[in-house]
Amino acid sequence: MIPNTSSLLGFFFYIDEINLRHLATSVWLFAVGVVLGLLATALLWALLLAISPKKLGARCTAALTGPALMPISVVMGIWAFLALALLPMVPNSMEILNSLKQIPTTGESTYEVIVPIASGDVDKRGNVPATPLDIVLLTDQMRTMKINSTGKVELVARLADSDDDVVTYDIGGGELFEWRRGDRGTLLRKIPNGETIELYARNITNSDIKLEVSLLTEPEHIEAESIFFIGTLVFLLYGTYFAMVCVFPKMSAIAEATVRSEIYQLLFLICAIVGCLFMVASIYIPYQTFGEDIKVLKHTCLQAMMVLGIVVAIWAASRSVSEEIEGRTALTLLSKPVSRRQFVLGKFFGIAWLVSVLFVMISSVFVVSVAQKPIFDKREGATMEFEGEKGITWQLLHHEAMSVTPGVLLVYMETLVLAGVSVAISTRLPMVANFMLTFGIWALGHLTPSIMEASVEGFEPVQFVAGFVATILPVLKNFEIYGAISAGREIPLTYIAGTALYTILYGAMTMFLALILFEDRDLA
Repeated sequence: MIPNTSSLLGFFFYIDEINLRHLATSVWLFAVGVVLGLLATALLWALLLAISPKKLGARCTAALTGPALMPISVVMGIWAFLALALLPMVPNSMEILNSLKQIPTTGESTYEVIVPIASGDVDKRGNVPATPLDIVLLTDQMRTMKINSTGKVELVARLADSDDDVVTYDIGGGELFEWRRGDRGTLLRKIPNGETIELYARNITNSDIKLEVSLLTEPEHIEAESIFFIGTLVFLLYGTYFAMVCVFPKMSAIAEATVRSEIYQLLFLICAIVGCLFMVASIYIPYQTFGEDIKVLKHTCLQAMMVLGIVVAIWAASRSVSEEIEGRTALTLLSKPVSRRQFVLGKFFGIAWLVSVLFVMISSVFVVSVAQKPIFDKREGATMEFEGEKGITWQLLHHEAMSVTPGVLLVYMETLVLAGVSVAISTRLPMVANFMLTFGIWALGHLTPSIMEASVEGFEPVQFVAGFVATILPVLKNFEIYGAISAGREIPLTYIAGTALYTILYGAMTMFLALILFEDRDLA
C-alpha cells in the first residue's frame, strides 16, 4: 500500500517498520561478512608485522594508507559501521549466527534401507507396525527429500520419542517421490517446522521393499553462509594487494602512482558518482514489466557498471601510458632502475586497482538497491513470493541481493580483460584510437560465438577468418550471463573460477603483447 503522505520524499523513501527490519537484516548479513573479512585481513597484517616488521610489515602498512586501499577501506569502514548500527534492528541475529555452527553437519546424504514385510498387531487406527529407517532430522534444516522405492510403501514421519504418526506419504513402486521446502498446493507441506522427526516405513505388500532415500539438509538460516562468501572476497581483495606490494615493490610503486594520478581525475569522480546515483535511481524507475522490474534492474545496473568500468580503464590507460610516452615522462621514469616490463605491468595493475576502487564503491550501493527494490515493487502492487511464503521477507531481500554478486564479479573480470587490451593498444596509439579499438573489440568479443556458428557451412576462407578472429579476440560471451543472474539462479563457483582462470590467461597474453609493442618503442 502506498503510504498516505503528500511528501515526495516520503513517497520514494518511506519504508514501514516491518519491511525496514527485513531490509536491515538482509544488509546486515553483508556487513557482518565484511567485518569477518577485515578481521582476517588484520590477522594477516599482524602476522606479516611479526615476521618482517621492517620490510613486509612496513610495505603493507604503507599500502593501507595508499591511494588504492584507502578509499576501499573507507567503504569497508562504512559497512563495518552498518554491522553495529543495524544490529538492534535485526530481530533474530543470534539465531542467524548460530546457523553457522550447523554448516558442518548439513549437506547431501543417501540411505539405502530394506523394509521387511509388516508383522505384528495393528494399532488403534488399523495401521500395521512401521519399520524405523534410523533417519533423524531437524525439520528446519530439510531442503529436499527424494525417495526411490521398488514397491508400494507408506512413509511415516513421527516426532522424536513419540509413537504417533505426524505425516504419512504413499510412495508408489518405481516412481520418484520428491519433497521440497516451500511446495504449495500439495500435502508436501505437512512436515512441521521447528521439530525433530524420525522416519519410518510401512510395507503392506507381500515382499521386502528396497528404499533409497536422498536428503539435502542445510542450516536453518542458509543465508548465513553468505557471511563466509563476502568475508572471503574482502580478504582476497586485501590479500592480493599485500602480495603485490611484498613480492613486486617496484611494480607496486608504479601501480600506486598510476592510481594516485587517476583517482582524482574528474572523469573518475563523475563515473563513481553517476554510477552510485544510477543504482539508487534504478529502484524507482518504472520498467513496465508486470512485476518483473527487479530482473530488468539487475541487467541494466550490471551493464552500467561494465560501461563505466571500461570508460575509466581506457581513459586511465591512455593518460598513464600513451600520454606519458608522448610527453616523455616515461623516458624519465625508465632512466631510473625500472625496466620496461615493470613499467607496463605496473601501469596495468594500477589501472586494475583503479577499476577495483570504482567497483567496490558502486557495487556497495548496488546490492542495497537490489535488496530494497522488492519493497518498492510491493507498494506498487507486485506479488512477492519466496520458497512458498508470500509477501516481503528478509530471506527474499537477501536472496535477491546475493544473486547479483556473481554478476558483479563477472563484469569486473570482463572489465579487466578489456583493460589489458587497452594498455596494449596505448603503447602505440593515442586515446581516440584506443577508445575506438577497445570498444570495437568489446563488440566483436560478444559476437564471437555467433561468428563461429555462422561460418560453419561457409567457404574455407570464411571459416579461417572466423577461427582466427575467435582465437585472438576475447570470448566475452562467457562473462554475459545476465539472464541467469536476473532470474536469481545460482551460478556455480566452478563457473566463476573457470572464468577467473580465463581472465588471468587472456590478461597474461595481452601483457605479453603490450611488452612486445613497447619493447622497441622509441621514447626519445
